[in-house]
Amino acid sequence: MDFDTLKSRLKISEKQIKAILSLKLKIDELHDEYLSLDERKIRFILPFEDDYPKKLLNIRDYPFGIFVKGNIPRSKKSVAIVGSRTASEYGLGMAKFIAKELASNGVDIISGMALGVDTKAHEGAVAGSGKTYAVLGTGVNICYPESNFNLYNKLCEKDCGGVISEFPLGTNPLKINFPIRNRIISGLSDITIVIEARLKSGSLITASHALEQGREVFALPGRITDCMSLGCNKLIADGAGIISSPSDILEALDMSIDGKIQVYNEKNINILAKNDKKVYSCLDLKPKYIDDIIKESTLDISEVLSSLLLLELEGFIVQVSSNYYCKRIN
Repeated sequence: MDFDTLKSRLKISEKQIKAILSLKLKIDELHDEYLSLDERKIRFILPFEDDYPKKLLNIRDYPFGIFVKGNIPRSKKSVAIVGSRTASEYGLGMAKFIAKELASNGVDIISGMALGVDTKAHEGAVAGSGKTYAVLGTGVNICYPESNFNLYNKLCEKDCGGVISEFPLGTNPLKINFPIRNRIISGLSDITIVIEARLKSGSLITASHALEQGREVFALPGRITDCMSLGCNKLIADGAGIISSPSDILEALDMSIDGKIQVYNEKNINILAKNDKKVYSCLDLKPKYIDDIIKESTLDISEVLSSLLLLELEGFIVQVSSNYYCKRIN
């Protein structure tokens, strides 16, 4: 019906008539959008359908429906790995290492495809030839951040996992959406691991959801002077499990360890020249200023700069900010 027809038949205001017509237009648009999902390789799954993840049904505020590109998590063991978008080199390396080892042992990895820890967790799972699923704070047809476009496509189109969202197609990355989606990350997981987090962070929101949902929480301990470790250390103080190895998680999942787990080993430094070894030995996983490296190595500045350049090019170290260096974890 048009405006004039509604006005003649209903005893309501013009404002109410315009609201009805606007709603009808939205309903028509949603219907057309729903019909186009198949050709866009997107599914919309409702809670009463067989494909709806059973783990989500066990949480109080499960989504009314989820949009999916790629696959969805099945009933196998799954672990959420979350953490800071600005994690240290150590945090990023551990996120990738833990995800890779768990994935290679058959554990699904769930995260949010944000920069930092989330991205490394997804990449680690892919490197471990496992499955990984990204729960987005946008519509599933939007890749955010854009720098993860290749990772997004890999999850959508290859047999690596999938992307999931409760938000309608075309939903932009609004700040309010990300804490909301965190309950789905934890809800899809048997265990939530927090790698690095500030005292007030989205990762702690995810951990809080996990505890409310009756799931276990583990945290990676860190130095008490590092702001990125304060959130994890508080979780541990409050009773979260400490992760010292991927085998800790496999044991918590009651999974047998198949022998693939390896303690992380640094790169083989025997191939390095004497001065390069000396400079490398001055570094650890905490960034160190170049003046301190020069002082500890007892080499002159030109020798240290030469060694740092070579070590960075060869992938032994990383310059995390101007003149601050630390060892790299692959």
